[in-house]
Amino acid sequence: MFKKVTLYTNQLEDMKGFYEYQLGFRIVEEDESSFTLSIGKSQLVFQESESSATYHFALNIPGNQFTLAKWWASERVTLNRQEGMDEVFYANFDADAFYFQDPAGNVIEFIARRSIDRMGNFTVDSLLDISEVSITTPNVEEVGEQIEEMDIPVRGNKGIDPKALNFLGSGNAYIILVAPKRTWYFSKQKSETHPLSIELFDGRQIIITEDGRFQQKKSSNLIMDKMEDVDFSGVAYLQRKETWTTARGFANRADERPNAVDTRFGIASGSKLFTAVAVCQLVEAGKLDFNDKLSELLPQDFSHVDVTIHQLLTHTSGIPDYFDEQVMDDFEELWKKQPMYLMETASDFIPLFKDQPMMFQPGERFRYNNAGFIALGLVIEQVTGKEFAEVIEQQIFTPAKMQSSGYFRLDRLPRQTALGYIEEDGMWRTNQYAIPIRGGADGGAYVTANDMANFWNCLMEGVLVTKEMLQTMLQVHASGKDGDYGYGLWIQCRGDGVLKYHVTGYDPGVSFHSAFYPADSSILTVLSNKDTGTYEINGTIEEMRMEKE
Repeated sequence: MFKKVTLYTNQLEDMKGFYEYQLGFRIVEEDESSFTLSIGKSQLVFQESESSATYHFALNIPGNQFTLAKWWASERVTLNRQEGMDEVFYANFDADAFYFQDPAGNVIEFIARRSIDRMGNFTVDSLLDISEVSITTPNVEEVGEQIEEMDIPVRGNKGIDPKALNFLGSGNAYIILVAPKRTWYFSKQKSETHPLSIELFDGRQIIITEDGRFQQKKSSNLIMDKMEDVDFSGVAYLQRKETWTTARGFANRADERPNAVDTRFGIASGSKLFTAVAVCQLVEAGKLDFNDKLSELLPQDFSHVDVTIHQLLTHTSGIPDYFDEQVMDDFEELWKKQPMYLMETASDFIPLFKDQPMMFQPGERFRYNNAGFIALGLVIEQVTGKEFAEVIEQQIFTPAKMQSSGYFRLDRLPRQTALGYIEEDGMWRTNQYAIPIRGGADGGAYVTANDMANFWNCLMEGVLVTKEMLQTMLQVHASGKDGDYGYGLWIQCRGDGVLKYHVTGYDPGVSFHSAFYPADSSILTVLSNKDTGTYEINGTIEEMRMEKE
């Protein structure tokens, strides 16, 4: 029944620290004045307010994990006690429960439904959904009748009783309707009237005002509606004067582990920009020149390829491509003859393209080229004497404070990383056999939304390259049917100026858009562990931005 519940607090930072770090709950949306927690199929929002507020709410957990959950909670909080006991069995609900409180004094109940079992240890992923939400109001009968009119029944046959706890709902989800000044079970906290909102899975919304009055309205949010329409799975992040971010879908579908705002996602070709920055750093250091030729830098493999670093950076080299996106549409087909688990380094790709004929004369035109960036990665390794990923981590990720980013092996993904998913015949499989086992110079890094914001800010502020070199990167060096291109990024103009600098990435089980808008220095990043959805979400958010300008 409960899709999203919004409560209010004047201790937002303390509450965020308690739920995110002390309890380990996943944040799936946040901005400057609120944060949203993933509670299984439900979401719990804490919205900043000027006055203090306390509530009671309950979370459903599997009945067979009750003891494990109690131990898990007692390691993190002090459990509330009543008459010497720290747990209770509710026969009418066939459920066990224990209680504790958060920094704001909210009374939190974990209620274990004996009819539900789940294997394994108890973790935050064992939370099923929101079970109960209290509404405290001096208008118990009036509010109760209005909720009943929404076809939410009163439990029992006695109707609404202003002097008792009233349960409205069914199954394992209830609104608890109560008058002020009633002491909550397993606490000394008394019920208080405060505003809150409840969004149901069918889109209806119940709003309780500061004085305990009832409002009902249809929920409407263009971004969330679009996410529903395209079944989006990932994170959307917008940094303007304030920062907003939201997560949806599952990072791990088998275990129903939700995506969170700090989940890492693969970004496919979006990481070509990191390669371009590394090349520009070497040029600034005097170790490379944009006019240097590949045939001279790597004569052992490319003595016959007379193209420049500039041409490789701008997709104008004509070098043969191991995956030509203009004529090939199934990246996964590549790994049937050349197993993906053998593709660990840039040199592993050389046999796929070095002996193929040139596509056109160097500098003749723009043609998006993955092999060209593989060649740049080999140049970086040759000049620095270090592995490509090590260079990027030292020269870009560390100074840009991209602490969660890296070139991770598919069989050794770190925690908080989304698995990529491919839909096939109405079912889902991971992309583990559909992309190289480790990313490199042409794509395949993993980042978080916040890390991408740090990257854009540091790039534009001159932390990664000088302002002079940045201007070189941001010039239009080539143009094709898909737009204008600088060094490692796309450039979209509007009128006499630049609307945005942006990068995109698509692989099986991966889609990515990230952009910097120079007019107001805002940043928009959309990451997904599906190969669809980011284009539509990116477009919806951009339209809303333009309407507000």
